[in-house]
Amino acid sequence: MVRLSRLHLAEIGVALTLTVAALLFAAWTVWAAEASGVAVADAWARPAFGHGRATAAYMTIVNKGDEDEVLVAAQSPEAKSVELHQTTMKADGVMQMREARGGFPIAADTTLKLAPGGMHLMIMGLDKALADGGQLKLTLDFANAGPIEIVVPVRASAPEGSDADQPHH
Repeated sequence: MVRLSRLHLAEIGVALTLTVAALLFAAWTVWAAEASGVAVADAWARPAFGHGRATAAYMTIVNKGDEDEVLVAAQSPEAKSVELHQTTMKADGVMQMREARGGFPIAADTTLKLAPGGMHLMIMGLDKALADGGQLKLTLDFANAGPIEIVVPVRASAPEGSDADQPHH
């Protein structure tokens, strides 16, 4: 029979407590988003290394409500700024990325897809590098639903089954 020391039992207790807290936080985040009529799915961000530490985040946002919604802003405690960006193709065939100053409108009962080569969140001035397998905390600010906090997994490529495997910019 294996005897566990008090220290080892305490470590197990702390690990279990943190696991339960993380699960409760995730459940609360999903509940808060669902209660507002806005749901966020398939979120992911690209890894970020080197000078300037910038990355992009992508996701699917569903407006399940009866009223139109607008994603007006986003922020992260891990970055100096987060901007809503739109990438478009100019007439001369050159891709152009611009800040979407009016936000991203989401009509009632529709879905908005943030994907490479289109609308996305541009995260700039990260406090540290983001490696594949890491996480990034974001707060999405909606005109009607208010702020929704999400945790975005960092991935080297789009999630499997996603149609977002295009180049970034």
